[in-house]
Amino acid sequence: AMRCLRIELPYLPPAEFGANRSRGVAWQRQWRISHDVKEGAVDEIIWTVREQDWRGPAMKKAEIRLTFYLPDRRRRDGLMLLERMKPWLDGLVQGQQPVLVDDDLATIGFPVALWEYRKGSPGTLIEIKETA
Repeated sequence: AMRCLRIELPYLPPAEFGANRSRGVAWQRQWRISHDVKEGAVDEIIWTVREQDWRGPAMKKAEIRLTFYLPDRRRRDGLMLLERMKPWLDGLVQGQQPVLVDDDLATIGFPVALWEYRKGSPGTLIEIKETA
């Protein structure tokens, strides 16, 4: 049986995770800020996976579907939202019970990204589905 995992976050990925934020900022300062924040995202995924009692070997092949729930119709860059998900994808590979063997193209390919407007209620849904 193919395994699935759903992780719901009550927010959109923060702007600090995007490359645009690093332009014009001293690299040491930018690394320190982003490293601390990103480490929190990795820890959050590891904790969420543990809370869901995830078991078994890490998936060798999987599809990832990301749904971004946008709270308003403000103009947004879709590829930037996708880029900002990197720390959470890293978290799926780390921890005592990793979900994925890696977050590279051979393992997950390109994630499918969707969006919906959900007035006043931002969020991100990460769905991981094992494939043959």
